[in-house]
Amino acid sequence: MREGLHKVVPTDDTIVAIATPFGRSGIGVVRISGNRSDSIAARLFKSERTLIHRYATPGQWADAKGIVIDEVVATLFKAPNTYTGEDILEISAHGNPLILTRIVGTVLEMGTRMAAAGEFTLRAVINGKMDLIQAEAVRSFIDAQTGEQARAALLQIGGALSKRIFPAKEKLVDVIAQLEAGIDFADDDVPPPKADAVAADLVQVSEALKELQASYSYGRILSSGLRLAIIGKPNVGKSSLFNRFVGQDRAIVTNVPGTTRDVVSESVSLDGVPLRFFDTAGLRDTDEAVERIGMERTIETLSEADLVLFVLDGSAAIDDLDRDIQSRIEKTAHLTIVNKCDLPEKSTVVLPGETDLIRVSAKTGEGFQHLQNAIRVFLGIKPESVSGAVMTSARQFECLSGAVRALDKGGVSLLEGVPHEMVLLDAYEALSQLNELTGEVVTEDILGRIFSTFCVGK
Repeated sequence: MREGLHKVVPTDDTIVAIATPFGRSGIGVVRISGNRSDSIAARLFKSERTLIHRYATPGQWADAKGIVIDEVVATLFKAPNTYTGEDILEISAHGNPLILTRIVGTVLEMGTRMAAAGEFTLRAVINGKMDLIQAEAVRSFIDAQTGEQARAALLQIGGALSKRIFPAKEKLVDVIAQLEAGIDFADDDVPPPKADAVAADLVQVSEALKELQASYSYGRILSSGLRLAIIGKPNVGKSSLFNRFVGQDRAIVTNVPGTTRDVVSESVSLDGVPLRFFDTAGLRDTDEAVERIGMERTIETLSEADLVLFVLDGSAAIDDLDRDIQSRIEKTAHLTIVNKCDLPEKSTVVLPGETDLIRVSAKTGEGFQHLQNAIRVFLGIKPESVSGAVMTSARQFECLSGAVRALDKGGVSLLEGVPHEMVLLDAYEALSQLNELTGEVVTEDILGRIFSTFCVGK
C-alpha cells in the first residue's frame, strides 16, 4: 500500500456503485469493494453453491428481510489479486435501473457507502495495483473514440509509459546517492564524484526523458483531437468540402451565397486521430442580421482552431475579400485550398505568401487525397512512427517538463562549479516531479482533478 496516498484518501470502508452505464440493457453490474464484500455476499446472496475466488456463481439477490430482488450471477474476487487490491464482489443482474438501484440500496443498508467518481481505480493506485499514469489511461481507454486512441491507452494501462520512465528514475537516484555520499563523507578523505561525470549522467537522464517528452506533440492531438475550421468567402464550396470530409450531406449546399448562417461541426477519424471539422459562415460585408451573427461565430471558431483550411474558388478571380480573409489568418497555422478544380481555373493571381496551394474538387473528390496527406504532415508524427508509449496527458507533460528543466539546470551548474549541495536541490526537484508523475508523491488536489472525470463505477 502507498502510505502517502492512504493518508490522503482513507480506504478502510467498503464502497458500492453501479459499474455499467445508466439505462436499460440485458445485463447491469453492481460492484462492491472493501473488506466487507465477503460478509455482504454471505448475507444477501442466496445460492446452493459457495462463492469461490474468480468463479461466476448463479443465485438470487435478496434484501435484509429475505425478499428476492433478482436472479443474478455473483463473482467474488479475493484480495490482493483484484482490480482494487481489496475484496471485490461483482453482481451481474438484469439491466433494469430500478433493479440495480434496489441492489445498491440493500448493500448501503449493510453499512457501506456510495463510491465517489473513479474511486475503484483510485483504490487500485493506493494499493499498488497500478500507478497514476496507468490510472489516467483507464479513463482514456473508456473515453476512446478511435482505434488509435484505444491502442495508446491500452499500452499505458499495460505500463509501457511507466516502464520508459523507470530506468531514467533509477539512474537519477544513483546520481543523487553519489552526490550525497560525496557530501556526507567529505571529512573521511573520500573524494567527491567528478563534476563532469555526474553532469554527463544528468544529461543522459534528461535526454531519455526528452525522447518521451517529444511524443506529447502527437499524443496531445491523439488525446484531444484536432480542430479544423473551414473558412473563406461565401460560395467557394466550404460546405461541399465539409460534406466530403465527413462523408455525408451534413451541411446545406446551394449556389446562393450566404447559405451557411451558423457553425456546423462534425467529427471524423484520420489514421486513428480524431478530427473535428467546423463549417463556417462565409466572411463578407453584410447588413443581414442573422448572417452577421454567423460571421461573428466564424471569427470565434477561427480563434479556437488548431488548423485553418482557407478555401478559394478556383473558378473565379481572387478579389479583395479573399485577401482580407488571408490577412486574418496569416499568423495562424493554415492550408490554402483552391476548390472547384473540375472547372476552368480563373484564379491566376497567387496570394502573397501562399506557395503550397492544394487544388481539389469537393464535387468530384479530385485532389482530396493530397489534402488529407497535407493534414497528416501537419500532425507531425504518424502513428506508425511512435514506438510503444505516447504521452497524452497535460499533467504528465508538465511533470516531465519540470523534471527535464531541473536536470538541465543541475548539469549546467555542475560544470560551472556550483557546490554539490546546490546541485542536489535540482536533482531532488527532478525526482519529485517524476514521483508526482507516477503518483508516488501526490496531493489531494491532483487526485481530485484526475478522478473527478471518471464515471462512478470505475
